[in-house]
Amino acid sequence: MTGRAVWVSAPHGSVAGYEAGCRTRAMCPMGPDSEILTCAEAALRRRGDYRLARMPLDQPVPRSGDVDEVVVPPGGVVSPGGVVSPRGVREVHGTPWGYARGCRDPKSCPNRRLGAVTCAESRRRYVHEYVSRRAAGEGSPIDHGTPNGYFMGCRDRRLCPRGDDGVSCTEARAEHRRGLARAAGVAPRAETLDSGAAAARIRDLRSRGWSLRRIAAATGCGRTTIAELAVEEGPVRRRVTADTLQRILGVAAG
Repeated sequence: MTGRAVWVSAPHGSVAGYEAGCRTRAMCPMGPDSEILTCAEAALRRRGDYRLARMPLDQPVPRSGDVDEVVVPPGGVVSPGGVVSPRGVREVHGTPWGYARGCRDPKSCPNRRLGAVTCAESRRRYVHEYVSRRAAGEGSPIDHGTPNGYFMGCRDRRLCPRGDDGVSCTEARAEHRRGLARAAGVAPRAETLDSGAAAARIRDLRSRGWSLRRIAAATGCGRTTIAELAVEEGPVRRRVTADTLQRILGVAAG
């Protein structure tokens, strides 16, 4: 260790120590020879390790990464025997709960290296079993025609008995999501129309010698949109917004 150690009100070797002001490795009493990481190292390692992220902020982080037993450094809270078990640490990998907590990439799950079930696979199995049970009529009756019915497994609008208002669970879920989006300030999607008339006008302009660049400039539309509508075998873009249709039809062919 070089330099003068900084004094903080939290235990060194913990995220709390880093947040209290011990920001450099050279100033932390927990040097490279210590069993505990420096405050800066603890803060950095905690960001990429789920088990460490579940530990209290004032919990010192061991250099070995083993959180089964953590030695409390001087200035920390010493429990009987000088060892404190990590509070709030829970093994979650390989469970649906681990998937819900953020482990969603099967290639990144630690269980993959161990040959065990990943969080994503565990979640898939759980959902499959749950939907199968619901389809077999097990559990409480589904309240059809509601978003909750969708979450309980009724996701095929053709098979849904629907509610009293004739709305299926899928439709109720979609309406619920639209309501959340409007409440969050997300604008609704623009209504689209058939692109046949727009494609015919563009082909007519092309037959008169107009280039795609000239048509795009005259209509104010993107060249990609114009190119997709100008395909002879049939437009790639089968739907366009009302504004796009009006712009294209409003171009004079002279």
